[in-house]
Amino acid sequence: MVNTTQTIALKYAYFLDAAYQVTEQSPLQEQYPYFPAGYSLVYNIHRRDTCKGRNILAYSGFLAKSNYSPDAPTTYVLALRGSAEFLDWAEKLDILPSPGPFGNNSGNVVSGFLDMFNSMTFSEPGQIKPKGLLKYIRYSIQYTNMQSEDDTQPMVCTGHSLGAAMATLFAAGDAYTLHPCRLYTFGSPCVGDAAFVSFYNALITTSERYYNLPDLIPTLLDAFGYDHVHHGIPLDSLGDATVSWLPDCTHSLRTYMYLLGADPSVLSNTCLICDIDNDVMIKKLSFRRRY
Repeated sequence: MVNTTQTIALKYAYFLDAAYQVTEQSPLQEQYPYFPAGYSLVYNIHRRDTCKGRNILAYSGFLAKSNYSPDAPTTYVLALRGSAEFLDWAEKLDILPSPGPFGNNSGNVVSGFLDMFNSMTFSEPGQIKPKGLLKYIRYSIQYTNMQSEDDTQPMVCTGHSLGAAMATLFAAGDAYTLHPCRLYTFGSPCVGDAAFVSFYNALITTSERYYNLPDLIPTLLDAFGYDHVHHGIPLDSLGDATVSWLPDCTHSLRTYMYLLGADPSVLSNTCLICDIDNDVMIKKLSFRRRY
């Protein structure tokens, strides 16, 4: 039975799924194959695409704003997807530590992630020219729109894979604002060392990091002295014999969505097992990694 926490996480996973369907660099809302109901597109997010050249910007996600309702405060959702190909970002990642730019006690973060985050930009829908850096996107939002009369945090950050690392860095940098964002990530790699984790955990109160037990990405950097931020919530696709054990499937956002309660139709044909009997034996021999 899917619990309420997973239902909320699944809601934001659908934002990421919408971002994965985009092929344009900076689409208008009507150019999205589908867009979350009840929300309007505010900005598109871009990152430098090192595979295509230093000056090429690749679509990376979007900022959405909930449509007006007299019964609820305005909510913004920052959704950052991963790369198009499994692990292509990891091949060139600089794994050396860099001092966290969030304060004297913010520890060290992965240099490659920090460089990528610092270069990310946002733009108006349909426009390629950057309006500003992603890390300053909060300044482009009318602050009065962020107020609420209760303890609701009206900014939600969500990300998958590489996008999860970027969302974690954004949340850490945004932590001193009046309304720090709520964070929901899926298949996130480690972002910083123990000191960074302590810094983050002390400031971000709503943080849910979902990881699939056979997914390789969450364990990719722990051998280099990095650790995960708090509230890790395990999922296990090995417990479902119909889901492929292949690395790109165990890491797929659609697999995470299925494990959170989405209809099985979200799974692609390549991640569904036809010959269940043979695959079950392979799964039983799979090495369950430490998280």
